[in-house]
Amino acid sequence: MQSIERRTFLGTLAATAASLKEPSIAAPQQSPKRLLFNWDGSMIHCFGRAALGNPDGPLTKEQFSKLIFDPLAEQSVDAVLFSFGNGNVAEYQSRVLEWPGEADRFQFPESKTWHGGIPVDAADQYRNPQSLAEAGANPPQLVVNECHRRGMRAFVSYRMNDCHDGQHPKGTIPNPELPTFKRQNADWLVEDLDWWTALDFSHPQVQTLKLKAVEEFFDRWDFDGIELDWLRHTLYFPRGTEQENAHHLTRFMRKVRKSLNRRAAQRGRPIEVAVRIPERVAWCQAGGFDIARWIDENLVDSLILGQGLTSLPTLAEFRALMGTRKLPIYPCLTPIGNGYMAQPDEVIRGTAANLWNAGADGLYAFNWFYYGPWRKALLAEIARPERLAGKNKRYIATHRVAAPSGQPGADYVRYSTQGRSAGVPFSINVKSGSHTTELAIGADLRAQNDRPKQAHLWIEFEFLGDQDVLSVTCNDHSLEIPQTPRGVERKQMGKLLTPPANQGILGFPADRPVDNTFSGVLVPVPVELLRQGTNRLTFTLKRRTPGLDHDVRIRRLEVQTGY
Repeated sequence: MQSIERRTFLGTLAATAASLKEPSIAAPQQSPKRLLFNWDGSMIHCFGRAALGNPDGPLTKEQFSKLIFDPLAEQSVDAVLFSFGNGNVAEYQSRVLEWPGEADRFQFPESKTWHGGIPVDAADQYRNPQSLAEAGANPPQLVVNECHRRGMRAFVSYRMNDCHDGQHPKGTIPNPELPTFKRQNADWLVEDLDWWTALDFSHPQVQTLKLKAVEEFFDRWDFDGIELDWLRHTLYFPRGTEQENAHHLTRFMRKVRKSLNRRAAQRGRPIEVAVRIPERVAWCQAGGFDIARWIDENLVDSLILGQGLTSLPTLAEFRALMGTRKLPIYPCLTPIGNGYMAQPDEVIRGTAANLWNAGADGLYAFNWFYYGPWRKALLAEIARPERLAGKNKRYIATHRVAAPSGQPGADYVRYSTQGRSAGVPFSINVKSGSHTTELAIGADLRAQNDRPKQAHLWIEFEFLGDQDVLSVTCNDHSLEIPQTPRGVERKQMGKLLTPPANQGILGFPADRPVDNTFSGVLVPVPVELLRQGTNRLTFTLKRRTPGLDHDVRIRRLEVQTGY
């Protein structure tokens, strides 16, 4: 019956799209939380059975809860923001959205090996949540109950325009994440984008469908709030029309606030609205996210900024928009990427120190795919800035993500540091002169409890010749680059990341460690040269090896501090 109701709703959506009056909302002021934890439910459903060695049946209620909560430092994590699928299909029993695979009558692709060879049954994305629902543990209800039992707040993380269903070429069937409404309403999709399944939010039908999906979470379950994830993905209108179409997204935000305020009044307590948006105000404007108006009209209660950040120099831009109403700001800490498949503890600590030093009200942990408690202590450390003092840290430059035009990913990185202003890679040559880049260091290196005993600059080069002569300065002071008779001394740097037995990373092979090593140059840095905040690193290629005409490329920059 629910499937029939859902199809009836979707079939009449174009005719019934409602236009709500734009309200004047007085949003509730909330006390800042310290650590928000985003869980990608798809990772649990797709890889949970393999992680737990459960090959013969779907996840049980106890196993699903174990995968969610075992990695969490429960005394430090204030809220769990759970993503129940891509927002187009529902990895829970829904009265609005289809199950994964329902559009293909539950015919799934043949099993594939994803993420380094882990066998995955594509049907698990449906079978696991469906089995939970049939057992009386519909995932939203389970998450709410278990969060509240542990003293955590339970938020929905709702992806506003996730386009993972567009990773496959048009016409690829079966496609479990591609819903019926996209197949039957091609005019709802943005044309000519690299992710071809992006929804165009200028269509009232699209806004109505998304609003219905949001409302269901609060009509049926006792969530404390919702994260509207506008970064999954930033593809809401045709290229170049985002600013002129921004009013459509603002209109949608007004609908959400009005609807949730009405439900909050009925339940007698507020419903928080958080938004995940680009980490610079100018990029928000470029993408059609009129955050200044959203704040001015009290449409949001907290801001979650960016993805893959290593520092955040732009927080003051958002503070300046707020006036007297100070909304909490949570920069996004992602423990993968920027040179690592899975970042070492020192890198995660360094990034956390940078984000706290920038003035964050708390941190937002994203893509933390670890299962088992092996990184619970690390999560507790980054949850409070004072806990980072006296612990080894590594501060890294942001790596550029550049997908070729026409390939999935080229569009959705348009409004991020990784796409627009990453520190590495960069090239140097004799003719062009010096290149200066900045690296943030969050620790107070003069504080008695956080002064490191030693520091080193880690550099990874490409195309470095044996007779090259180069120099590097830190805050205008020369550093001595170790040499050998065959040129700059290079070492194998980093180490393997090996999880304990029966623990690991969802989507990664359990039987082999993550290789975080690389060939690089280790340059000692006097601790007194380093500053809390911005540090300037200048590279100069003074002489090139004869016969080598191409540039020297610097792929990685990191400062390691040891205690």
